[in-house]
Amino acid sequence: MRNTKLFSTVFISGFVVMAFEIIGSRVLAPFLGTSTYVWVSIIGIILLAMSVGYYLGGRWADKSPTLKRLSYFLFGAALGIAITNILKNKALAILGSLAFPLIVKSSLASVALFSFPAFCLAAIFPYALKLILNNIEDAGKLSGRIYAISTIGSLLGTFLSATILIPLLGTDMILWILSAILLVLGFIVGSFYNWKQGVLMIPILIGNLWFISRDKTIIDLDSEYNRIWIYDGIAQGKPTRYLALNGHVNSGMWVNDPIAGQLYPYSDYFRLAMHLNPDFQDVLMLGAGAYTFPKLFQSIWPERRLDIVEIDPVLTKVSETHFAWEASTNTHIVHMDARSYLNQCKKTYDIIISDVFTSPLEVPFQLTTFETYKRHQALLNKDGVLILNVLGNADGQYSRFLKSQYAVAKLVFPHVKLFEVYDEYDLPIKNNMLIAMNSEFDPNFQSNDSTIQHMLSQLKEVTIDESTPILTDNYAPANWLLWD
Repeated sequence: MRNTKLFSTVFISGFVVMAFEIIGSRVLAPFLGTSTYVWVSIIGIILLAMSVGYYLGGRWADKSPTLKRLSYFLFGAALGIAITNILKNKALAILGSLAFPLIVKSSLASVALFSFPAFCLAAIFPYALKLILNNIEDAGKLSGRIYAISTIGSLLGTFLSATILIPLLGTDMILWILSAILLVLGFIVGSFYNWKQGVLMIPILIGNLWFISRDKTIIDLDSEYNRIWIYDGIAQGKPTRYLALNGHVNSGMWVNDPIAGQLYPYSDYFRLAMHLNPDFQDVLMLGAGAYTFPKLFQSIWPERRLDIVEIDPVLTKVSETHFAWEASTNTHIVHMDARSYLNQCKKTYDIIISDVFTSPLEVPFQLTTFETYKRHQALLNKDGVLILNVLGNADGQYSRFLKSQYAVAKLVFPHVKLFEVYDEYDLPIKNNMLIAMNSEFDPNFQSNDSTIQHMLSQLKEVTIDESTPILTDNYAPANWLLWD
């Protein structure tokens, strides 16, 4: 019975430490983004804390190897996770506003929120090993068994948290559950008494990757945030240049018409915002990619102001060298996470354009939540217009994510409309323009411009009900919903 308790303790602690690490990335993302620096900080600090826990736990175990003392580390880990859950938002809001490099902010956040629970969870292992070993002849067999059990727990913690627990429960609830499990386990171990929804399907998108096997690569490099490919090819009989991020086509241009011509029709639909607020002066664009729309903006409205938030400075550089992007006096570029910019921004805008899909398989969840839409509204002027590129269908298959975004926008803005982007591609999932407006009056959905009027004719009705998920910073299974 004693060994059963100890093996169970090792299994659960292995599960918790990896689940805690995965959840850590979700905790930091709304405030610090999801860059490599954030991940490195989380993993590095947790590994460092665990190293100290293994070392000191081993020394303490040699001095006093008792179940009661082992339970103290379970209680410590439970308390640490609970405190992390209580303090995380306030602490991260403060850290996110500091003028420190991202690696410094994310490291400080990881130390403050994750190091103590990781230390306690690691100290459990040498205590359990010491208590299980009865004689030197059994050392190899028993230590191998305990390592295997711990590793299996870690594997389950990794996969279950990423694929099921986070989409199903949200980060706050998971942290409370982990804390409660460790607390109960501590009582069981210390007192010497006895003691689920599905599998995330991995979608495969191949429609935009046809060119990889036949087109010539111009650029193939890794940035801090992306794997970047640039290819030349032929589309509709014209020389074409493509930008692919992490294996998926992000944007492109006609080589002989790099500014006015829009290779992908959805980027032209951003002009709907200008139609709905014709007197605009200040525009914010989140996500630039190959700077397709900013080039068009400069050509049509050279006297209006455009602020661009693009997380990856390498994309800005390759857009200058390979996609005919030229900065001008009416454009200002900020390289940072879009949600972090929204949280910190003090300026207001007449129009906000959001085009932040990482790929057709992934959207930054921290930009899909109720809290984000509230920040959008706060940064818009009285007659301001928010326009977002949202993947999904208005009804039927692949509609849950789009409906969730429509529902969240309806909670925040008085007017919300959806326009499906018309294109020649028969894809199972569509680009859509979700438009939310601060105006107190019904907007003008008529235009003398035939192109704009055609866009306006693509108005779609969206039906939402009580089952439509409302995404929040705490509960945002965006990528799960995207292809559901």
